[in-house]
Amino acid sequence: MQSSDQSALPQRRYLRVAQALLSDIQQGGLPAGARLPSDRELATKFEVSRASVREALFALELSGAITVRHGDGTYVADLSRGLSKRSGHEIGSTPEHVIAARLVVEPPVSRLLAASPGDLDLDKVQRELDLAIRLIDEPAQLPDFVNHSMAFHADLAAMCPNHILSHFASELVEIDRQPLWVLINQIVLQDHKNRVQLISDHQRILDAIRSDGPQGAEDAMRDHLRLNKEQLFPGQAGIEWPGL
Repeated sequence: MQSSDQSALPQRRYLRVAQALLSDIQQGGLPAGARLPSDRELATKFEVSRASVREALFALELSGAITVRHGDGTYVADLSRGLSKRSGHEIGSTPEHVIAARLVVEPPVSRLLAASPGDLDLDKVQRELDLAIRLIDEPAQLPDFVNHSMAFHADLAAMCPNHILSHFASELVEIDRQPLWVLINQIVLQDHKNRVQLISDHQRILDAIRSDGPQGAEDAMRDHLRLNKEQLFPGQAGIEWPGL
């Protein structure tokens, strides 16, 4: 993901549908316990194929946003119960594996970026951050807020001078490669204070890359990812290697 405009947001149709349905759930349009419309109705509403709808529902089921009762229908889950351990088969890595890998890869990437900040287009990253800031108080725009926040990390990964690390980091933060991660972050970021914290962390990371030197940039990224892990999996912030 190299651009920050709306055309650069998720290209997978099913992910767009999944994010829209999740937004409806978060805004109360689909309350906990409500039965979702049929595949055919959803396909008509979103102007996609029924196959795309089924993929979207599968992703939402894995994220814990809905439950499928075979022979009965698909129902909205109670998101107030929080996240639980999930399988990410066929739709991106498990969230536990993603955050563990990001803790290994992204802090060194930030360190390398801070070694030569003058060679980077950090204004582009700031623009991505500013787009997210504009949406921070707009719950209905939460999908776009999540996408711009992930693009912040993707832009930094793309600028890494070590092309191997750049590739690894991109695999972990680009929207199309980690659709399940997008959805569970949309759940976590429903809380306004988590959105405020994320923006604060991102600004700290960018400022550290600009002027705090390699160690400061590495620390800022690691602190951010540890907090993200704590939000997703309370009590596990200090565990970085197991399960990787």
